[in-house]
Amino acid sequence: MSKLSNLVNKGVRLIVADSEEAPPEPEAEAPAPRAPRARTPRELPAEALVAEPPKSVQRSQLAADVVDFSAVYAEAGIELPLHGYGVDKVGEMLENKRLAAMAREVKATAVLAALEAAGVELRDVIQDGVRRDKALDAFLEGKTTETQELRGKSETHVAAIREQIAVFLKEKNAEIESLKKAAEAAGQALAKLEERKAREEERLHGVLSHFIEGAANPITRGKASVPDKPASTS
Repeated sequence: MSKLSNLVNKGVRLIVADSEEAPPEPEAEAPAPRAPRARTPRELPAEALVAEPPKSVQRSQLAADVVDFSAVYAEAGIELPLHGYGVDKVGEMLENKRLAAMAREVKATAVLAALEAAGVELRDVIQDGVRRDKALDAFLEGKTTETQELRGKSETHVAAIREQIAVFLKEKNAEIESLKKAAEAAGQALAKLEERKAREEERLHGVLSHFIEGAANPITRGKASVPDKPASTS
């Protein structure tokens, strides 16, 4: 809960300066700063500051990195009081250059006088601030829930992808091993074929050598694919 909400829950005790002269209005030429003569408490009870809650937003359409909170306030249905004096307006009044050199209490007195002249109750300004604060709290809570939901979905999806990758790798590793074994078996079969071929060629060569004289035996042996050279006739 924000400090403003805590303050409202306890009631507000306003301290303003009482001076011999009426406090200056924000738009008037600022007189030379003077210390307040005394402090007089003005109290607003907690029940007078209970603000109507802003509109409940099921799921905000705004991004969490929104820069201008006016969009958050608009989404929550927060509007200025009919007299036009909200917390932003009062903030501008406090930042008026004519009040810049004044003490804090004097600034407050000047703004209170201006509000009174305009027929505006300070309660309306505070309630406007409270409603905006509640809208910000709700916006943050909603975005926190959205982020947690997104993280949960992302973690679930990541886990599913990792499982798919593990299954894929297992299948491909098995395929690789199968290909390796097939290639190794083919190599072994080829080596045995060469051995059997050599023995068979020796047998054929031996048989024909009984009948062929003076000419090359046409049977090749070993890895050579060319016949033996003819015998010399010289």
